[in-house]
Amino acid sequence: MEIAAFFQGILGASSLILGASVGVFWQPNKAFSAAIMAFGSGILLAVLAFEITARVYQESGFFPLLSGFFLGGLLFIGLTNYVDHHGGFLRQPAPSRRYLLEQIQEQSSDVLQSIAHIDVIQNLPDSEQKILASLLKPVHIAPQEIICQEGEIGDYFYLIVKGEAEVRKRERVVTILRAGETFGEMSLLTGEPRSASVTAISPMDLYQINQEGFEWLLNHSPHLARAISRTLARRLQVSTESQVESERNLSLWQQQLMNSMQLDLMLKQDSETLTGLVKRSAPSAILIGTLIDNIPEALVIGMNVGKNYIGWSFLLAVFISNFPEALSSAAGMKQTGTKNKEILSLWSGVVLLSGVCALGGYSLQDQVSGFLLVLVHSMAGGAILSMLASTMMPEAYELGGSTVAFSTISGFLSGFFITTVQMH
Repeated sequence: MEIAAFFQGILGASSLILGASVGVFWQPNKAFSAAIMAFGSGILLAVLAFEITARVYQESGFFPLLSGFFLGGLLFIGLTNYVDHHGGFLRQPAPSRRYLLEQIQEQSSDVLQSIAHIDVIQNLPDSEQKILASLLKPVHIAPQEIICQEGEIGDYFYLIVKGEAEVRKRERVVTILRAGETFGEMSLLTGEPRSASVTAISPMDLYQINQEGFEWLLNHSPHLARAISRTLARRLQVSTESQVESERNLSLWQQQLMNSMQLDLMLKQDSETLTGLVKRSAPSAILIGTLIDNIPEALVIGMNVGKNYIGWSFLLAVFISNFPEALSSAAGMKQTGTKNKEILSLWSGVVLLSGVCALGGYSLQDQVSGFLLVLVHSMAGGAILSMLASTMMPEAYELGGSTVAFSTISGFLSGFFITTVQMH
């Protein structure tokens, strides 16, 4: 029976290798990843409800179920937070994004203070200001330095924190730009060369955003799009003789502002940010974090080998749910620079260790009392539910939106059908 427990633990986790291989050598589209992840979540929810929750309640009542689920949830969240803080966050895209967001929030307060006086951001909601701050790069400009050259292709949008600059068009000074103003957006919007040159009059402190970040911001921040539209309108009214032409051009630019680009902020960060993420990620922490995600399932499999308690329906659910988890994780790790060999070695190690955990679960059968065994079952159930709530389901929704509801329903009904067939 010990050998059976070990191999059933490996069997349940073996889809991790399959999912990781797919994620490494083929980048699935978001809709596919979301659908399969939602389906796996649904089937695991069903089996969790009917295989663990219902049977523990029938055998021992509500109190052990309540205590075990909350203890399991607290233990799982506490351990995963600790591991993520020590470098394990890159094991999955969802904790990677959470970690990145925390870093952005820590670094953005000083930036927000320095740009608070800039006109186009003064009425932005706090959430949009924080996103903007995460994309800004500080630049210092010396007097007489040319920032933008007339006739060149534009690549940055600028916010003036301190200093003054003159705008020249065909060697004629058109206007003076001062602290709190912005420039450079027109060329980014139209794709045409710069219409004027901008030269620093005094030492200047600027923040710049590259074209990709600028387009992402306009797509996701309607308040910023409207503010820039108003700025363009004022400039057009001053610089063009025809009000009709101004309104026509403004309408075209406003349409360009709101065109959807469907960019992924996390995966489009600059190379410096991604390199920093990889350096902060320790392989051992990734391994431990991934194993924590799978220990509860392996323990349940091992604790019930040879018993007519939780059977092949749970094993099948674990197998199905592990595939999308590994697929998404491997794809995310590859995009952050982790080598294919390291990714596959990581998941192979998790599969073997899952077998060891199942073996450990089997050894508990004769070592602990019936009440404690039920409590361990409940704790495993709470940990599994916490994993679904904190990782798989948010990841599925983020990738696929509301359409994942139907995949989750399909998975849940499939799990219910499998469980019902086994019971009868």
